[in-house]
Amino acid sequence: MFSKLCFALSLSVSLAFGAGMFQSVEPDKATLVNTKQGGEYCMNCGMNLPKFYKTNHIHKDTQYCSLHCLYEATRGNLPSEAKVVDTKNLNFIDAYKATYVIGSSMKGTMSQNSKYAFSSIEDAKEFQAQNGGSIANFEEAFEVAKKDFLSDKKMIKAKREGGVYEKGKTVYETKCQKVNAKEFKNIASLKANLKEVCSTKNDAELQAAALYIWDTPKAKEQKTISKIIVPKDAKCPVCGMFVAKNPSWVAMINDGDKELYFDGVKDMMKFIFKENKKFNQIFVTNYYKLQKIDAKTAIYVIGSDVYGPMGSELIPFSTIEEARTFAKDHDGKTILSFDEITKSLVEKL
Repeated sequence: MFSKLCFALSLSVSLAFGAGMFQSVEPDKATLVNTKQGGEYCMNCGMNLPKFYKTNHIHKDTQYCSLHCLYEATRGNLPSEAKVVDTKNLNFIDAYKATYVIGSSMKGTMSQNSKYAFSSIEDAKEFQAQNGGSIANFEEAFEVAKKDFLSDKKMIKAKREGGVYEKGKTVYETKCQKVNAKEFKNIASLKANLKEVCSTKNDAELQAAALYIWDTPKAKEQKTISKIIVPKDAKCPVCGMFVAKNPSWVAMINDGDKELYFDGVKDMMKFIFKENKKFNQIFVTNYYKLQKIDAKTAIYVIGSDVYGPMGSELIPFSTIEEARTFAKDHDGKTILSFDEITKSLVEKL
């Protein structure tokens, strides 16, 4: 009982730090393997390592803020050796000897599905009893990171394009000396340099500026990719929600003299069946690439474990290969073409 009380107390103390971020520890309590410039930042994404310390991993003397970043850095190959922070004791332990709790109520890092590790199964079960989740070993946690990867990348991309890049551009142009991203090996070293040449030392502002600078070349390369641009005041004609709040799910009908926007394919199809009319120009958003695609040539998955703003959705893809990959990773029940979508099927979703 005393042990559980102490553990609960440690959680509440941790939550009090970092504006409620459970992952955070004071910088002097974090172990950093790289003491050189930029060593306090994740080599993969640039995020502050102490700020997300309880999900830190180490592989080949490189420290990452999360299992997501470790997965990306290893290109999905299970590393033969890795270390992870013990959530309770804050020291690094052998990841292969750790017990993970996956999907707890505590917020994850770079993932919607949290993954925390412990040196003992007893500590993991105490954490699980208080916060939910499932028990797993490192190989199983890595497999979950694999399953989550594409949807997490989509989430991260949406957040960055939804305001982070704009904020970073403002910070860079008003508070920083100009730098050349090509001079830096990784985003961590770029961010460390910005800390020296920018008037702000606020980590969130430095992170936004670093992402803006680092990702700008990639963004320029993707300018040809069209997206559905939604007016801020556009409301879904079926449910009444403001569509711009969920850009990753937007569907659209061009009805000659007007454009209609929907917060998902499901509501769009409800509208089409209600109107009982053929529309020539119908567009949906590719789930992986977030690009505008022709609804009539898209491939859809239903019955998966991924939900849109209005719950169960018809999730669109450009190719059958994308749809099959998604269905395999997210327990999709059915793959179908636009012409196979029926009124009764939509009503059951």
